[in-house]
Amino acid sequence: MESKKFFEKEDEFLKLLYDKEGKLYSKSRIFARVKISPELLIEKKFTLEYCDFNMYEDGLIFTDAILKNKSGMFVYLSRKDGMETYYQIKVYFEPDKIEETKFFIKNLLKLKENDGN
Repeated sequence: MESKKFFEKEDEFLKLLYDKEGKLYSKSRIFARVKISPELLIEKKFTLEYCDFNMYEDGLIFTDAILKNKSGMFVYLSRKDGMETYYQIKVYFEPDKIEETKFFIKNLLKLKENDGN
């Protein structure tokens, strides 16, 4: 069995986004160990655009999720399996919104801290 890669749906996602919006989106990979989860972002009013999960007796565990915020930025959370503690994170944004994106990422990284975890 082939090992799962991080961000397996990235190329497909970016093509669909380009087809829908008619423009390229920029991306930023976040190198930080933060416990951000799809569930937390959904709770914070992000829209779930795509997900891949494993189902167990006690619930589901996301391996990949793409979520969108009100400003139109996308967050891709990816991990190889449900045993990993942290997700790999990428943010996709319109190129002319770099400053807004930097502010968004700073706040994104603070989310879990503010929730007491």
